[in-house]
Amino acid sequence: MNRSMPCFVRVVICGLLLVLAGGAANAQFRAAIQGTVKDTSGGVVSEATVTLTSKETNQKQAVTSNEDGFYRISGLAPGTYAITAEKAGFKKQVFEGITINAEGLQGTDFTLEAGLISETVTVTAEDTATIQTEDANIGKAITTREILQLPQPGRDPYELARLTPGVFGMGARGANGNSVGLPNTSGPGGSNNSIFATENVQPISANGQRVSANNYQIDGTSVNSQTWGGGAVITPSQESVKEVSVVSSTYSAEDGRNSGAQIKVVTQNGTNQWHGSVFYKLNDPSLNAFNKMPKTIGNITTDGPTRVERKYKSYGGSFGGPIYFPRFGEGGRSVYNGKDKLFFFFAYEGLKETTNNTFTSVVETSQFRSAILAARPNTVSARILSASGIDPRITQILAPSCAVVNVPCQVVGNGMDVGSITGVYGTYQPSFADPDGGGFDGIADLQLAQLTNPNSFKGNQYIGRIDYQHSEKDHFTFSSFTVPNTAHSSDRSAQSRPQADIVSERLSYALGFIYNRTISASTTNEARFNVTRWGYDETESNPEANLGLPRVEIEGVFGDRLRFGFPSSPNTPGVINEKQFDLRDILTNVRGNHALKFGGEYRRDLNNNGEVGGARPLYSFHRLWNFANGTPIFEQVTATLQGKPAPNNTKFHTG
Repeated sequence: MNRSMPCFVRVVICGLLLVLAGGAANAQFRAAIQGTVKDTSGGVVSEATVTLTSKETNQKQAVTSNEDGFYRISGLAPGTYAITAEKAGFKKQVFEGITINAEGLQGTDFTLEAGLISETVTVTAEDTATIQTEDANIGKAITTREILQLPQPGRDPYELARLTPGVFGMGARGANGNSVGLPNTSGPGGSNNSIFATENVQPISANGQRVSANNYQIDGTSVNSQTWGGGAVITPSQESVKEVSVVSSTYSAEDGRNSGAQIKVVTQNGTNQWHGSVFYKLNDPSLNAFNKMPKTIGNITTDGPTRVERKYKSYGGSFGGPIYFPRFGEGGRSVYNGKDKLFFFFAYEGLKETTNNTFTSVVETSQFRSAILAARPNTVSARILSASGIDPRITQILAPSCAVVNVPCQVVGNGMDVGSITGVYGTYQPSFADPDGGGFDGIADLQLAQLTNPNSFKGNQYIGRIDYQHSEKDHFTFSSFTVPNTAHSSDRSAQSRPQADIVSERLSYALGFIYNRTISASTTNEARFNVTRWGYDETESNPEANLGLPRVEIEGVFGDRLRFGFPSSPNTPGVINEKQFDLRDILTNVRGNHALKFGGEYRRDLNNNGEVGGARPLYSFHRLWNFANGTPIFEQVTATLQGKPAPNNTKFHTG
């Protein structure tokens, strides 16, 4: 359904963009700290000055306790802080090393002793309570240390969501290294392409909720997949994550949308100190051991000891710190200064992987193809067998045996003779009547072969963030994720024919803006806006693919099928283009010892996916001789009511 954007929404978006264009700023988030200020007798202390200071950027925020002694400081990034309460007639009290978690609410109460304000009572974080009493949410904050030190398949921080109370997930991996889904679920799986997965659907359930009910945010804005509910189109690298907040039972209207696990990522920020990291990982075939267990088909040994032919390189790093910019001092002198004001952070992660493992399969012989080309010239069958890239990637012809095929057979040389062409083109030959077609002709039609299955993947992820404190009241941030990757896959099911190779060049990105305004000591406003996109066009990235020919399968030959042509499915080749715009605004007002929140959100999804692959037909033939005669027993194609092949270009826009 295509709906135009309401006028008032356009006005709000335009106004926000104008504000955002007015200056850079420092990232602020939904985390907050609150509590009461009392004296040693338990009486409330009003009009006490409470000051919060970031240990990373030295930025300060100050509020005054109200008549109930209550204070609250909102819009905080996760990190370590010092908080101070002071008032004339009382000793100053300081809490050092207060940890504020991502998107969470921290409670800290003060008890002021009578005395001079010049006297200070310092309390370290170890002396404070750690029990969460500020709300009823059940969750866990996964810290930077946990992210960098705990094992995660594919270096994917989302894998750690299983550590949260109320979240269930096996975390199992299959023989191919991919994640194992929960029962009765579907989707692309979790971190199957490391952090470069275009759609990452972690198989986790929060308190019995479906996987599709999970919700993913980065810096407070949505990165959810449109196609697969409970999936993220951006998976941040370990180097770029400051903290992950996972809530399994949420009672906040701010979360909205989904009822499952709320997975909220807050990215790393620059500080007043330079900091960075570098890592490198290498896996090479020369370092791998041999698998001495032989492979067999039936009672035939097909090959000897092998080893995994996998080359894997993973590398990256991060760097962040202050940005110094010119300011003019006395006499017009240029003074470079950016301390406590402007910060940057950049992270990069790359991966290169190639595999070229071997497998065993039955393949047709060149004599079989030549026989069909001679007997059925100028037919679709002949065109398929004469197309470029038809030859399987054979490394070795193995000893023939009729035990590996399910049809009448006789061994001829290094192959198997299973019959000959019979009938005329367009005539179906029942296998029960002619199991060997026109009879054995002494020419090998099939062979048992060892094949190679080359695959490669190259992924990159670029993360950037700029923080700037424009004034004591105005804070902004800008963050970006760009994830281009290229996968080159051979089709093992099609006997690794080059004509069935797929090159998929994909691009995902997310841009986020946050503006936090301190209107008064009791009122703050936070606005967030983001754009998320991912997509690819395999019709463009496979210029050598012959998409004018159908996908062909020959069944009833052995345990699998012979397959020819470029793979076929509704999204193979795929043309995907999904965009999401998300705008939200939240006003927080402190009244007495209550914090009231008001807000709204507008989300618009643009889905221009075109299932062009469905317009290519797939034909399945029973036995080799019906393929020669062009008589399939199964056909599949996406078509109009008039029977004409057509892509399923059902685009939709929601808002």
